[in-house]
Amino acid sequence: MRSFGRFMYGLVFFLVFRISSWICSVPMWFTLIAHFVFGLPIIWFWLTLAAWLVAGLARYLLIVFARWGANSPEPYANKENKNPYSKNN
Repeated sequence: MRSFGRFMYGLVFFLVFRISSWICSVPMWFTLIAHFVFGLPIIWFWLTLAAWLVAGLARYLLIVFARWGANSPEPYANKENKNPYSKNN
């Protein structure tokens, strides 16, 4: 349960950071302006908003799973040294 709480905290932090990063949302704002100026259907705005959030969520999940895999206690088991030249060292 503790790891799920950390995951949710990270997800909320991601959403706040993602919404506050204005440079990544430029296509979304262009489609919204095009809706009001040129009459572009509003569905394009919602699709770019969804694509923006899904891409960010996929990036966040990739980071979470990469970190989860890096937290293994010992990736390789210790092997016995069978080299006769370095056994005494």
